Amino acid sequence: MFARRFTASLAGTTVTAAALSLAALGFAGTAGAVSSLDEAFLAQLTADGITPPSAAAAVSEARTVCKALDQGYSSRDVINAVAKSTGLSANGAKTFAVDAASAYCPQYVTSA
Repeated sequence: MFARRFTASLAGTTVTAAALSLAALGFAGTAGAVSSLDEAFLAQLTADGITPPSAAAAVSEARTVCKALDQGYSSRDVINAVAKSTGLSANGAKTFAVDAASAYCPQYVTSA
């Protein structure tokens, strides 16, 4: 993770994973082709020590992270929802969310 951080505000109330639709998705995965962007994201997860149950599940969850950020949820809310829906630790969920945003919605990530 190093100096990467979300630019989204940490203010606001905690939103449940159900409200973010992450609980339903979880790491359930869907069939589909893996693009080069997906491959780069999956390689970063692997480099960070995260092994999802499937590539499709990880990509689906990553895209859900961006949808939640697009809807205005705070980074804290998103990280909490990722932790709840995936079973990752708080640190693992933060790493996953930053990797997801870096790959699929980099406008939410900045260097510090």
